[in-house]
Amino acid sequence: MSTSGRGVEPLPSREALVAATADHPFARFDLSSTVVDPGLHVAGTRTVAWAQHWADGRLGVVVLGDPVDVAVLAAADATREWVEDLAPDHVTAPADAYDPLREALGLRGGNAWDRMWTTTHPPAIRAERDVVPHDGDDGELADFVRAHNPHPHAIPGQSAEQRWVVVREDGRLLACGCTEPGNADVPLIGGIVVDSAQRGRGLGAAVTAYLTREALARTGACTLAVFADNDHARGLYERLGYRVGLHARTGFPVRTGRRAPSRDAR
Repeated sequence: MSTSGRGVEPLPSREALVAATADHPFARFDLSSTVVDPGLHVAGTRTVAWAQHWADGRLGVVVLGDPVDVAVLAAADATREWVEDLAPDHVTAPADAYDPLREALGLRGGNAWDRMWTTTHPPAIRAERDVVPHDGDDGELADFVRAHNPHPHAIPGQSAEQRWVVVREDGRLLACGCTEPGNADVPLIGGIVVDSAQRGRGLGAAVTAYLTREALARTGACTLAVFADNDHARGLYERLGYRVGLHARTGFPVRTGRRAPSRDAR
């Protein structure tokens, strides 16, 4: 359907944003309470843009919608002015709709990744019986993570709300992982690390399944992110019941020097 002549209008509230997305998984599971009003909406479509503080405290703009409609959004002067005023740390959009935003907003760098969600319990994993909550030395756990993953997303001690679990054999760490605060109440899985000499035993799947069950018991859902080129990890998560809700790409705007809104903004 052509979007010729459709204008970009403000989204005055969080409620209007949720309604405009038609229950998109990101709005269901990752929409932060720190949404900065107003957002933007391409009239007559499900294409929206909003700003929110992510779990790490950085301000990010999120765009959802059909590539044709996102191109309309990207071409609007109102969008460029809105982004300049916000001065976000990053901009995330569907991977197949990213290029018009990159060109219009001057985005640089970044990466492609998939956001995955589940609301169903994973199948039984035999090694899951060996997964236990971590109650030892955070320093030992941090050293293990760094030794077996040179670019870890989660490190013990980053947040008091992290929930780490481990697999040990004769006292030696074999695997670990955690849930930590996501953008919303739904936990985010991170830090899945397996001793490189122990891979192939299903330990990563066991840790993920354990953390998923625990998150579902608390909030009814669980989320995770995986780089778009990591087919092995995505396949594992899909076998555990996760589904891709957003094929995303994130880029970074050139700084304008303007000050971003406070994390307390709603």
